[in-house]
Amino acid sequence: MVFYRDHQSNHLRSSISVLAIAIGLVAGQSISDKSLAQTSINGAGASTVNTLFAGTGTAYPLAPKGSWFNAYGVGNPPSLNNNVPPALAGFPNGTYGPVNTSVTFRYASVGSGAGITSFLTQTPPPATGATISAPVSFAATDDPLTGTERVTGSPNNVPTPAGTPQNPVPYVQIPVISVGIALAYNPSGLNVPAAGIKLSRPTYLAILNGSLTNWNDARIRTDNGGAIIAVNKPLIFVRRSDDSGTTFALSSHLKAAFGATWNRGVGKKSIGAAVIPNPLPADTVVWPANFQFASGGGGVATKIKATAGAIGYVDSATRLANSLPAAVLRNKSGNYAAISSTTILNAFVGATDQDTNARRIKLVVTDPAATNAYPIVTASYLLFYDKYASASIATGIKGFINWALGVPPVPAPADVTTNPNSIAIARGYAPLPDTIKTQARTVVNTYVDTVFNPAP
Repeated sequence: MVFYRDHQSNHLRSSISVLAIAIGLVAGQSISDKSLAQTSINGAGASTVNTLFAGTGTAYPLAPKGSWFNAYGVGNPPSLNNNVPPALAGFPNGTYGPVNTSVTFRYASVGSGAGITSFLTQTPPPATGATISAPVSFAATDDPLTGTERVTGSPNNVPTPAGTPQNPVPYVQIPVISVGIALAYNPSGLNVPAAGIKLSRPTYLAILNGSLTNWNDARIRTDNGGAIIAVNKPLIFVRRSDDSGTTFALSSHLKAAFGATWNRGVGKKSIGAAVIPNPLPADTVVWPANFQFASGGGGVATKIKATAGAIGYVDSATRLANSLPAAVLRNKSGNYAAISSTTILNAFVGATDQDTNARRIKLVVTDPAATNAYPIVTASYLLFYDKYASASIATGIKGFINWALGVPPVPAPADVTTNPNSIAIARGYAPLPDTIKTQARTVVNTYVDTVFNPAP
């Protein structure tokens, strides 16, 4: 794996494969940024990508020191950057991280809904464990935007004649990584088969609509060859309470897989009710009133770990970071698939862009048909502005995307400490197919700049 800098374009290139996870690229966009030796790039959004941005806990491979966040840019503090083993000398400054010493990163994991709002208004989200400064120039989401949203408070928000590319204000949207949505559970008091607890499609639908409430239900026994998972153990479901792309991905799958049988709505908003409203609120999933809930993927995982017999939905990276087992789900082709980077990637093979706007890419993979695909997946997207006031920010964004979504001409080292793809896989993510990564790089290199690019 060799990195080099193209001095003509000042864009980093890489022989590394894959993965680009939205490392919150954001930064102050004032003219004064141009005089700084280092550019601060801050972002906010989906909690699904937090472990890849900033790491979780202190143990390898999930420690912040090994994350994407501190592999590409200067760590905060710098001690979070990895040292390169002697056999892998030759990286910038003799270290793997930072690849680009001119940028630092901050990322606030606040959920897709809050991250999108921060991006559109260019204001920081409410205070979280990771405090970021205004203005926000990047967001991560698992719920791709529709194209009707309007950006305000940024260099993009300038008076323009109606009908021009700047009205409504354009923005860039690209997928950068894929994750699975796990039905993770607390095994305390359960007899878990060696191959894991299997759930057929009718069974996990029944769990999610609240009609299956005990681990000794005959449907679960049938799915597992007659095995008794628990003689009499209440099944306690935990859902998200905040606006979440994870909820959107799960509900989109349920609608695609079960049609009108799933009558609780599709969207990223999440509420509980004893009676399903008619009509359903827009962009809202109405969960059974007796479901427990928590904010953020980490909050759901924490509640599952604290509750014997609990099961709930979290992204594959959060599941792995919290060492939670996950149900083995039956997919559209009729096969049971455990959640893994391989089965998640399989779901995206052959996926194509479903957005007609050249600045945006949208993948629709709601019920993959591949025989070896995990059934509930989503892509995580990065949102950028079409125009930035600071050239250093635009250059940093393009540099990062070209590095992280590069398609390698030769195999990259397998060492998880030095290979971005291996880092991500070790944390529960999966790369996107090379064709999608190439398309995403092209979009960013074409439209992210300090001026509005011509209309497509």
